[in-house]
Amino acid sequence: MTKTRIAIIAGLAVAGLLVIVTSIVLIDRAAKGGEILGTMRVEGIDDLDLGGLGEEDAAARLTTLEDRLASTPIEVTAAGQSFTLVPRDVGYRIDTAAMLDEAFGPGRSGNWLGQFGWWFGNLFGGTTHTLPLPATYDADAVAALVEEWEVEGIADPPYVGDVAMEDFFVTWEYPRAGTGIDREAAARLLDAALLDPARPAVDLPTRYLQPALTEADIDAAVATAEGLLSGPVTLVNSQLGESIEIPRHVLAEALAITRDDTTEVPTFSFDWLDGPLQDYVQPRMAARATEAVDARIVINADDTVTLVPSVPAQAPDMDALVGEVQGAVASVTRVGTLAFAELYEAEFSTADAEALGIRYKLSEFTTYHNCCENRVINIHTIADATDGALVMPGETFSLNEHVGQRTIAKGYVRAGAIISGYVQCCDSDINIGGGTSQFTTTLYNAIFYSGMEDVYHFPHTIYFTRYPEGIEATLGYPEPDLKFRNNTPNAVLIKTEYTDTSITVKFFGDNGGIEVEAERSGRFGYTAPITRYEPVDDPDLCGGKNGTTREKEKGSGGWSLRVYRHITYPEGHWDYPDGGESTEEWYVHYDGSFKVIEYDTDDCPEPPPPDTP
Repeated sequence: MTKTRIAIIAGLAVAGLLVIVTSIVLIDRAAKGGEILGTMRVEGIDDLDLGGLGEEDAAARLTTLEDRLASTPIEVTAAGQSFTLVPRDVGYRIDTAAMLDEAFGPGRSGNWLGQFGWWFGNLFGGTTHTLPLPATYDADAVAALVEEWEVEGIADPPYVGDVAMEDFFVTWEYPRAGTGIDREAAARLLDAALLDPARPAVDLPTRYLQPALTEADIDAAVATAEGLLSGPVTLVNSQLGESIEIPRHVLAEALAITRDDTTEVPTFSFDWLDGPLQDYVQPRMAARATEAVDARIVINADDTVTLVPSVPAQAPDMDALVGEVQGAVASVTRVGTLAFAELYEAEFSTADAEALGIRYKLSEFTTYHNCCENRVINIHTIADATDGALVMPGETFSLNEHVGQRTIAKGYVRAGAIISGYVQCCDSDINIGGGTSQFTTTLYNAIFYSGMEDVYHFPHTIYFTRYPEGIEATLGYPEPDLKFRNNTPNAVLIKTEYTDTSITVKFFGDNGGIEVEAERSGRFGYTAPITRYEPVDDPDLCGGKNGTTREKEKGSGGWSLRVYRHITYPEGHWDYPDGGESTEEWYVHYDGSFKVIEYDTDDCPEPPPPDTP
């Protein structure tokens, strides 16, 4: 056998052995894939082995360990006094997750050769691996416990001094030196004991301690408190004309003095409690709450429009009292602000008023009349009933629906009215409210020149020279009526004004800046007076000295005309974005007043048919 063949055979033998060993390692590793490998103990805990446990079982063992260590007390002595520290009371916890990560590392970390070496080394017993015991606790809770032990357990502990409120007066105690626990040393010793699972006893060192506060510090804090309570404070709301005085005893009840020991030298803070202040102020200010005030659209003397904002309902702001008292005691006069908080918005808010879009005067028209007649009372009464009417976008306004039937109860009186073709007064119910057609005509002209849509109007049958010819309207109940539609995207406000001899109607809103002009045709279509026969019981007629009939009203002829409304729209108008013009036409006919013939039916021939020319 040659040397080469021997080398080949030897190499194959080694390779085969490696294959066999690798297979054994892989089989063993597969069998223990979810277990902690080897022997795994916790530092300082002799009776706990995690080796061979799966993650869930190992976590349960560590949780049990945590409960045991958290409940095992540490015996503490200081200045001959004994105390007990239960770790759970100061938030003792162990980091179970970190320990599990550490426990599953041995035998699985590093490259394959390293893991094989670990397996081979532990094949015949191997070594024991020790887990560190990471633990945490609340250091502030430990410090508070040491302070408690110092105060309650040591015969002559130091006293830091204090300032407080008792029975409405400032009280104080000066600092005192004494025997106290060395806080820094105590923190180190208790830290070591808490992290040691053996829970060794601890003897805390003491020393003679001088408090950080001095008598001068206490005197300064007392002076501050007395200054805060040197007298009552007054809170004032100058806008509403409201004020309230808070007496000293209420301030004393509300003042809270707190000592802060977290700083190197303790400090005092002075705060005000809500409760006593609110208990005093609230019942005394409840009646001073204000009601909400609606926004208003005011038409000024020069016909400009002013929007007066709404005012919400308000009451003294209880949440602001503390800050107000702080501001008052800090001032020389001890006077502060009394804030009012909004409770709820007015029913008609500023936003509501702005949304109406009433920005300027659209039109104005005035007609004139004689003074001091009954019809003037009616004109004023219907004007008052219409003043302030608000017509929303797209809404149709009916004068009859708005003011209702004219009645004596509403303040209307009897006056002349057109009845049966001529002006009569005053036996008919139609005479109640006579003269209101003058207001109707004035309103119609305001409608006409504002560019509003004319839904319905009815001219007088007789032309009165005090009205614009063809641009006028009469009124009855329930007919004829006067109706218009607000054809703008903004509300229209109707305002009325009057004197002893005139009536004026104004429209306010925003019609997009249109311009309106009126045009009339000449008169045409003249007609003769209409004759009307009226029966009477009169001995002077029918065989009497005056014959069988008598002319009561002479009558007048009629005519027709056309009225045109020309509207010019500026660029950007919602109806005419590029600007433009439109024209509307109305045909108007006046009958004139009727010619009235009276006759007596007693033994008289039949008169001609009535209402014949």
